[in-house]
Amino acid sequence: MRTSRAYLPLLLGVVSVAVLGVASGHQANPAQPSKGVLEIIVLDESGNRMAGASVSAPGYRSTTTSSGTCRFSLGPGRYSVLVNKSGYRGRRLTAGVRPGETTTTEVRLQKLTPVPPPKK
Repeated sequence: MRTSRAYLPLLLGVVSVAVLGVASGHQANPAQPSKGVLEIIVLDESGNRMAGASVSAPGYRSTTTSSGTCRFSLGPGRYSVLVNKSGYRGRRLTAGVRPGETTTTEVRLQKLTPVPPPKK
């Protein structure tokens, strides 16, 4: 019994070193790149910023603020983005996102021509 107690401090020391080695070496997996930001600015034909436009990317949907912008935090890659607003022709575009960077894309929407009411 005395012999096994003599090894206990040694065993605890080895386990502690192993645990500390794993903990100190534990960093973010380099295979998992950090996210980036996709900022969409929606403009009308005159270049004025448009509040209330719907902007969607796969798995995300937002509405532009009073400054005509919306932002998505996304993993790196290319995304298909759809921009809509009532009374305007919607637009689909592709935007790329890089890790740790903000990609800003301006989108101009064209006002739809009002359809005249049918004649009676």
